[in-house]
Amino acid sequence: MGSTYSIKDLEHLTGIKAHTLRIWEQRYGIVVPQRTDTNIRFYTDEDLKTLLNVAVLIQKGWRISKVADLSRVELNKQVLDLALNDGHYPSQIARLLQATIDLDEPTFTAILDACIHEMGEDETFTKIVGGFIHQVGVLWQTDAIGVAHEHFASNLIKQKLYTAMDKLPARVATAENPGYLVFLADQEMHELGLLYVHYILKAQGQPVVYLGQSVPLPYLQPLLQDEGRWKAIISIWTTHPDVDSRDAYWTQLQEMIGGTPFWVTGIGSHEWVGKGAIQDAKVYPNLRSMCLALREERVSA
Repeated sequence: MGSTYSIKDLEHLTGIKAHTLRIWEQRYGIVVPQRTDTNIRFYTDEDLKTLLNVAVLIQKGWRISKVADLSRVELNKQVLDLALNDGHYPSQIARLLQATIDLDEPTFTAILDACIHEMGEDETFTKIVGGFIHQVGVLWQTDAIGVAHEHFASNLIKQKLYTAMDKLPARVATAENPGYLVFLADQEMHELGLLYVHYILKAQGQPVVYLGQSVPLPYLQPLLQDEGRWKAIISIWTTHPDVDSRDAYWTQLQEMIGGTPFWVTGIGSHEWVGKGAIQDAKVYPNLRSMCLALREERVSA
Protein backbone atom coordinates (compact mmCIF):
# COMPACT_ATOMS: atom_id res chain seq x y z
CA MET A 1 0.00 0.00 0.00
CA GLY A 2 1.27 3.49 -0.82
CA SER A 3 1.14 6.63 1.28
CA THR A 4 -2.10 8.04 2.64
CA TYR A 5 -3.03 11.68 3.15
CA SER A 6 -5.52 13.76 5.07
CA ILE A 7 -7.40 16.55 3.33
CA LYS A 8 -5.10 19.03 5.10
CA ASP A 9 -2.09 17.21 3.64
CA LEU A 10 -3.55 17.60 0.17
CA GLU A 11 -4.23 21.28 0.77
CA HIS A 12 -0.62 21.78 1.81
CA LEU A 13 0.82 19.76 -1.09
CA THR A 14 -1.41 21.03 -3.94
CA GLY A 15 -2.34 24.53 -2.83
CA ILE A 16 -6.05 23.73 -3.22
CA LYS A 17 -8.06 24.75 -0.16
CA ALA A 18 -9.71 21.94 1.81
CA HIS A 19 -13.09 23.64 1.44
CA THR A 20 -12.66 23.77 -2.35
CA LEU A 21 -11.61 20.12 -2.46
CA ARG A 22 -14.77 19.08 -0.63
CA ILE A 23 -16.92 21.04 -3.07
CA TRP A 24 -15.15 19.47 -6.06
CA GLU A 25 -15.58 16.01 -4.55
CA GLN A 26 -19.32 16.50 -4.15
CA ARG A 27 -19.98 18.32 -7.40
CA TYR A 28 -17.56 16.69 -9.84
CA GLY A 29 -16.19 13.57 -8.17
CA ILE A 30 -12.64 14.75 -8.88
CA VAL A 31 -11.38 12.35 -6.21
CA VAL A 32 -13.29 10.05 -3.89
CA PRO A 33 -11.79 9.70 -0.40
CA GLN A 34 -11.64 6.35 1.30
CA ARG A 35 -12.54 5.77 4.93
CA THR A 36 -10.75 4.11 7.82
CA ASP A 37 -12.52 1.67 10.14
CA THR A 38 -13.22 4.64 12.38
CA ASN A 39 -14.77 6.59 9.45
CA ILE A 40 -11.87 9.03 9.00
CA ARG A 41 -11.40 10.04 5.37
CA PHE A 42 -8.04 9.56 3.68
CA TYR A 43 -6.57 9.89 0.19
CA THR A 44 -4.08 7.83 -1.82
CA ASP A 45 -1.04 8.46 -4.02
CA GLU A 46 -3.32 8.35 -7.07
CA ASP A 47 -5.56 11.04 -5.55
CA LEU A 48 -2.50 13.22 -4.86
CA LYS A 49 -1.23 12.83 -8.43
CA THR A 50 -4.68 13.65 -9.82
CA LEU A 51 -4.97 16.80 -7.71
CA LEU A 52 -1.44 17.93 -8.59
CA ASN A 53 -2.51 17.75 -12.24
CA VAL A 54 -5.82 19.49 -11.55
CA ALA A 55 -3.98 22.31 -9.75
CA VAL A 56 -1.68 22.78 -12.75
CA LEU A 57 -4.54 23.13 -15.23
CA ILE A 58 -6.49 25.45 -12.93
CA GLN A 59 -3.39 27.68 -12.66
CA LYS A 60 -3.21 27.58 -16.44
CA GLY A 61 -6.73 29.03 -16.65
CA TRP A 62 -8.88 25.94 -17.17
CA ARG A 63 -12.36 25.83 -15.65
CA ILE A 64 -12.87 23.07 -13.10
CA SER A 65 -15.91 21.80 -15.02
CA LYS A 66 -13.73 21.24 -18.10
CA VAL A 67 -10.97 19.58 -16.05
CA ALA A 68 -13.54 17.27 -14.44
CA ASP A 69 -14.58 15.99 -17.88
CA LEU A 70 -11.07 14.62 -18.52
CA SER A 71 -10.20 11.02 -17.75
CA ARG A 72 -7.09 10.47 -15.66
CA VAL A 73 -5.22 9.44 -18.80
CA GLU A 74 -6.28 12.65 -20.58
CA LEU A 75 -5.44 14.69 -17.49
CA ASN A 76 -1.94 13.21 -17.35
CA LYS A 77 -1.44 13.85 -21.07
CA GLN A 78 -2.46 17.51 -20.82
CA VAL A 79 -0.02 18.18 -17.97
CA LEU A 80 2.79 16.19 -19.58
CA ASP A 81 2.33 18.16 -22.82
CA LEU A 82 2.59 21.40 -20.86
CA ALA A 83 5.69 20.15 -19.07
CA LEU A 84 7.50 18.95 -22.19
CA ASN A 85 6.37 21.45 -24.81
CA ASP A 86 5.15 24.70 -23.24
CA GLY A 87 7.83 25.47 -20.65
CA HIS A 88 5.14 25.74 -17.96
CA TYR A 89 6.91 25.68 -14.59
CA PRO A 90 4.07 24.36 -12.37
CA SER A 91 3.34 21.50 -14.76
CA GLN A 92 7.01 20.60 -15.01
CA ILE A 93 7.37 20.51 -11.23
CA ALA A 94 4.12 18.54 -10.86
CA ARG A 95 5.25 15.95 -13.39
CA LEU A 96 8.62 15.60 -11.66
CA LEU A 97 6.78 14.98 -8.39
CA GLN A 98 4.57 12.34 -10.02
CA ALA A 99 7.57 10.66 -11.61
CA THR A 100 9.21 10.57 -8.17
CA ILE A 101 6.18 8.93 -6.58
CA ASP A 102 6.07 6.40 -9.46
CA LEU A 103 9.89 5.92 -9.55
CA ASP A 104 9.60 6.72 -13.27
CA GLU A 105 13.15 7.56 -14.39
CA PRO A 106 12.40 7.95 -18.14
CA THR A 107 9.74 10.61 -17.53
CA PHE A 108 11.81 12.37 -14.86
CA THR A 109 14.87 12.53 -17.10
CA ALA A 110 12.86 13.55 -20.19
CA ILE A 111 11.35 16.53 -18.37
CA LEU A 112 14.69 17.73 -17.02
CA ASP A 113 16.37 17.29 -20.41
CA ALA A 114 13.54 19.17 -22.16
CA CYS A 115 13.82 22.03 -19.65
CA ILE A 116 17.58 22.30 -20.09
CA HIS A 117 17.22 22.22 -23.88
CA GLU A 118 14.49 24.88 -23.96
CA MET A 119 15.54 27.29 -21.20
CA GLY A 120 19.14 26.46 -20.35
CA GLU A 121 20.72 25.05 -17.23
CA ASP A 122 20.59 28.16 -15.04
CA GLU A 123 16.85 28.76 -15.45
CA THR A 124 16.11 25.03 -15.17
CA PHE A 125 17.91 24.74 -11.85
CA THR A 126 16.59 28.05 -10.53
CA LYS A 127 12.93 27.76 -11.55
CA ILE A 128 12.30 24.03 -11.92
CA VAL A 129 14.80 22.19 -9.72
CA GLY A 130 14.60 24.79 -6.95
CA GLY A 131 10.80 24.53 -6.86
CA PHE A 132 10.96 20.76 -7.05
CA ILE A 133 13.42 20.49 -4.14
CA HIS A 134 11.10 22.65 -2.06
CA GLN A 135 8.11 20.42 -2.86
CA VAL A 136 10.07 17.22 -2.23
CA GLY A 137 10.99 18.62 1.18
CA VAL A 138 7.30 19.11 1.94
CA LEU A 139 6.50 15.57 0.76
CA TRP A 140 9.29 14.14 2.89
CA GLN A 141 8.26 16.11 5.99
CA THR A 142 4.67 14.86 5.69
CA ASP A 143 5.79 11.24 5.08
CA ALA A 144 4.25 11.38 1.60
CA ILE A 145 7.45 9.93 0.19
CA GLY A 146 10.05 7.73 1.82
CA VAL A 147 13.81 7.69 1.81
CA ALA A 148 13.92 5.53 -1.34
CA HIS A 149 11.86 8.04 -3.34
CA GLU A 150 13.94 10.94 -2.08
CA HIS A 151 17.17 9.17 -3.04
CA PHE A 152 15.73 8.30 -6.45
CA ALA A 153 15.04 11.95 -7.29
CA SER A 154 18.17 13.24 -5.58
CA ASN A 155 20.53 11.03 -7.54
CA LEU A 156 18.98 11.96 -10.89
CA ILE A 157 19.18 15.68 -10.11
CA LYS A 158 22.71 15.36 -8.74
CA GLN A 159 23.85 14.00 -12.10
CA LYS A 160 22.52 17.13 -13.83
CA LEU A 161 23.92 19.48 -11.20
CA TYR A 162 27.39 17.94 -11.35
CA THR A 163 27.38 18.23 -15.16
CA ALA A 164 26.35 21.89 -14.94
CA MET A 165 28.88 22.75 -12.23
CA ASP A 166 31.71 21.14 -14.18
CA LYS A 167 31.20 23.90 -16.76
CA LEU A 168 31.53 26.70 -14.19
CA PRO A 169 34.88 28.17 -13.14
CA ALA A 170 36.09 27.47 -9.61
CA ARG A 171 37.48 30.26 -7.47
CA VAL A 172 39.64 30.10 -4.35
CA ALA A 173 38.38 31.72 -1.14
CA THR A 174 41.00 34.01 0.40
CA ALA A 175 41.04 36.92 2.81
CA GLU A 176 41.27 39.21 -0.23
CA ASN A 177 38.43 37.41 -2.03
CA PRO A 178 36.32 35.76 0.71
CA GLY A 179 33.88 33.00 -0.08
CA TYR A 180 31.47 30.49 1.43
CA LEU A 181 32.02 27.33 3.45
CA VAL A 182 29.17 24.88 2.82
CA PHE A 183 28.65 21.63 4.74
CA LEU A 184 26.22 19.27 6.49
CA ALA A 185 26.50 18.28 10.14
CA ASP A 186 27.91 14.96 11.29
CA GLN A 187 25.52 12.10 10.32
CA GLU A 188 23.40 14.43 8.16
CA MET A 189 23.03 12.78 4.75
CA HIS A 190 20.31 14.82 2.98
CA GLU A 191 22.62 16.51 0.50
CA LEU A 192 20.48 17.62 -2.45
CA GLY A 193 19.50 21.02 -1.04
CA LEU A 194 23.09 21.80 -0.12
CA LEU A 195 24.28 20.80 -3.57
CA TYR A 196 21.74 23.21 -5.03
CA VAL A 197 23.16 25.98 -2.81
CA HIS A 198 26.61 25.07 -4.13
CA TYR A 199 25.38 25.45 -7.70
CA ILE A 200 23.81 28.86 -7.02
CA LEU A 201 26.97 30.22 -5.41
CA LYS A 202 29.22 28.85 -8.13
CA ALA A 203 26.93 30.16 -10.89
CA GLN A 204 27.24 33.61 -9.32
CA GLY A 205 31.01 33.39 -9.56
CA GLN A 206 31.43 33.17 -5.80
CA PRO A 207 34.36 31.31 -4.20
CA VAL A 208 32.90 28.30 -2.42
CA VAL A 209 34.34 25.34 -0.53
CA TYR A 210 31.85 22.47 -0.57
CA LEU A 211 32.43 19.80 2.09
CA GLY A 212 29.21 17.85 1.55
CA GLN A 213 27.59 15.40 3.97
CA SER A 214 28.37 14.32 7.51
CA VAL A 215 31.18 16.69 8.54
CA PRO A 216 32.16 16.47 12.24
CA LEU A 217 32.80 19.90 13.74
CA PRO A 218 36.47 19.23 14.59
CA TYR A 219 37.11 18.76 10.85
CA LEU A 220 36.14 22.40 10.30
CA GLN A 221 38.69 23.80 12.71
CA PRO A 222 41.67 23.95 10.30
CA LEU A 223 39.52 25.77 7.72
CA LEU A 224 38.58 28.50 10.18
CA GLN A 225 42.09 29.61 11.07
CA ASP A 226 42.39 32.29 8.37
CA GLU A 227 40.61 35.41 9.54
CA GLY A 228 38.36 37.03 6.94
CA ARG A 229 38.41 34.08 4.54
CA TRP A 230 34.65 33.38 4.76
CA LYS A 231 31.72 35.64 3.96
CA ALA A 232 29.41 33.09 5.54
CA ILE A 233 29.16 29.47 6.62
CA ILE A 234 26.09 27.65 5.29
CA SER A 235 24.41 24.45 6.42
CA ILE A 236 21.07 22.63 6.23
CA TRP A 237 19.69 20.80 9.25
CA THR A 238 17.25 18.02 8.39
CA THR A 239 17.86 15.20 10.87
CA HIS A 240 21.12 16.35 12.48
CA PRO A 241 21.75 18.05 14.79
CA ASP A 242 18.50 16.92 16.38
CA VAL A 243 16.27 19.14 18.50
CA ASP A 244 17.87 18.03 21.77
CA SER A 245 21.45 18.67 20.69
CA ARG A 246 21.25 21.70 18.40
CA ASP A 247 21.87 24.29 21.15
CA ALA A 248 25.05 22.51 22.24
CA TYR A 249 26.03 22.09 18.58
CA TRP A 250 25.55 25.80 17.92
CA THR A 251 27.53 26.77 21.04
CA GLN A 252 30.48 24.71 19.85
CA LEU A 253 30.21 25.95 16.26
CA GLN A 254 29.86 29.58 17.34
CA GLU A 255 33.10 29.37 19.34
CA MET A 256 34.85 28.09 16.22
CA ILE A 257 33.53 30.61 13.70
CA GLY A 258 33.78 33.72 15.83
CA GLY A 259 31.80 36.50 14.20
CA THR A 260 31.47 34.87 10.78
CA PRO A 261 27.78 34.79 9.74
CA PHE A 262 26.12 31.38 9.86
CA TRP A 263 23.19 30.66 7.56
CA VAL A 264 20.98 27.64 8.19
CA THR A 265 17.67 26.21 7.01
CA GLY A 266 15.93 22.82 7.07
CA ILE A 267 13.30 21.21 9.28
CA GLY A 268 15.90 20.68 12.00
CA SER A 269 16.19 24.47 12.38
CA HIS A 270 12.45 25.11 12.58
CA GLU A 271 11.38 27.01 15.69
CA TRP A 272 15.00 27.16 16.84
CA VAL A 273 15.61 30.24 18.98
CA GLY A 274 18.76 29.01 20.68
CA LYS A 275 20.02 29.43 24.19
CA GLY A 276 22.19 32.48 24.50
CA ALA A 277 23.26 34.82 21.71
CA ILE A 278 22.46 33.71 18.16
CA GLN A 279 22.99 37.10 16.55
CA ASP A 280 25.52 35.59 14.14
CA ALA A 281 22.98 33.00 12.86
CA LYS A 282 20.39 33.63 10.15
CA VAL A 283 17.68 30.96 10.26
CA TYR A 284 15.63 30.69 7.06
CA PRO A 285 12.19 29.02 7.00
CA ASN A 286 13.01 27.00 3.89
CA LEU A 287 15.61 26.46 1.18
CA ARG A 288 13.77 28.72 -1.23
CA SER A 289 14.05 31.75 1.04
CA MET A 290 17.72 31.09 1.73
CA CYS A 291 18.54 30.80 -1.98
CA LEU A 292 16.54 33.94 -2.76
CA ALA A 293 18.64 35.79 -0.21
CA LEU A 294 21.84 34.38 -1.69
CA ARG A 295 20.82 35.48 -5.17
CA GLU A 296 19.37 38.91 -4.38
CA GLU A 297 21.08 40.18 -1.29
CA ARG A 298 24.45 38.44 -1.21
CA VAL A 299 26.07 37.78 2.15
CA SER A 300 28.23 40.50 3.55
CA ALA A 301 31.16 39.67 5.76
